[in-house]
Amino acid sequence: MAVGKTLIIAGGEVDISFAEEFIRKQGFDTVVCADSGLDAAYKLGLPVQYAMGDFDSVSKEAAQHYKGAVQENGIQTEFVEYPPEKDATDSQIVLDWVTEKLPSEIYILGATGKRLDHFLANVNILMKPLSYGIPAYLIDSCNKIYLADHSYAIQKKELFGTYISFLPLTEKAVVSLKGFRYELDRKEMTIGSSLGVSNEIGAGEDTALVLLEEGILIAVESRDKRM
Repeated sequence: MAVGKTLIIAGGEVDISFAEEFIRKQGFDTVVCADSGLDAAYKLGLPVQYAMGDFDSVSKEAAQHYKGAVQENGIQTEFVEYPPEKDATDSQIVLDWVTEKLPSEIYILGATGKRLDHFLANVNILMKPLSYGIPAYLIDSCNKIYLADHSYAIQKKELFGTYISFLPLTEKAVVSLKGFRYELDRKEMTIGSSLGVSNEIGAGEDTALVLLEEGILIAVESRDKRM
């Protein structure tokens, strides 16, 4: 059963050097791989509790390594197989399954990369953990992406990068931004506008506030290159 802080490795591109450092700093209780995400876990040398997918794109080396072998801390990977013909992406199936286990947090690697159709879908499927009140993030070497449906504070020292952008996922969102370089006062943000892109926490500010009265926001904490 997936509990605690959970890492999902999806089947997109994973920057291995970034992922090694990120995983080491974060520490995870549970690792779940979506199909060829198992190859990234193999390259990273990670113990994996669950592997899910049709496994048509997983390398023989990775599959053989995790099937039947007892890993670090006595972990044995449980394989959950489903047919290739399905109405949801591998990432959605895995994220929905993990969300039902009520983890404390979810981080997803391999969910951005080259395929923009999959990336856009991966932003949308964050609605499932949001509906459960579970923090969930798409992570790559330059971005941390999540959804917000309530007001919250951001600590400058905890930002993933220099920049933070806000875009409405719903048709509109009513937002106030306090402590940012570019502040808003009960602004109605609507789909079709780039108003919320590339903001920063204000000079001399340690904390900024996102006051959300209506709607759902996509938040992107970003940097130009991996640090």
